[in-house]
Amino acid sequence: MTLSRRETLQWVMAAAALPLARWTPAMAAGTDARPPFEVADWPDAVPPPLPANGYGRDPDLMAPKVPWPLTLSKAQRATVDLLGDLILPADERSSGAGKLGVGAFVDEWISAPYPIQRQNREQVLGGLMWLDAQSRALHGAAFDAIAPAQRANLLDALTVTTPAAGMVKPVAFMDTLRNLFVLGFYSLPEGKADMGFIGDQPTPGDYPGPTPEALAHFADMLTGLGLAAS
Repeated sequence: MTLSRRETLQWVMAAAALPLARWTPAMAAGTDARPPFEVADWPDAVPPPLPANGYGRDPDLMAPKVPWPLTLSKAQRATVDLLGDLILPADERSSGAGKLGVGAFVDEWISAPYPIQRQNREQVLGGLMWLDAQSRALHGAAFDAIAPAQRANLLDALTVTTPAAGMVKPVAFMDTLRNLFVLGFYSLPEGKADMGFIGDQPTPGDYPGPTPEALAHFADMLTGLGLAAS
């Protein structure tokens, strides 16, 4: 999907308003294990960001200006979209995250000149560089050119709860990218429809209040943010 900078900036600003943008715990769910391959070195450095301004305290959401240059190359953007479709694949309810253009969202997000986004930029750029280096070391080709089964095996090694020493940064990269995919996808109409979000709807009769499940989820969120009631 081809998105304009105006569309991706609106997407980023909508996503930045969600709690997940500031609270992104690791989502790895595999078992503790040493990787079944010799781990490639994490890159020593990534290209520094170009000087850029933010969008200010009162952006015009109807006609947002795009004040910063993008980061990802065409090949890196394609790899992010490929990963988006692998991590949040298409099903009977929606297209995969990559087909919906999550690569454009990630590119806009990591290009923004703010502390969280700059930290994510280091992780995502370093991770993409590492992913290609590891793919070449194992299979003689970049990640987007290896076989689907080879991609799956490599991604499986990035979903462990306690990674081996050489895999700490690669696993953190994948956690960050996975969280950005979730953040971006569920900020879209397709993502909201996928989780059954219907927006504000009138409630006939007396308002019953939040369900116990909703209150429990809210309490967990507050605890995770360090805001639990004393």
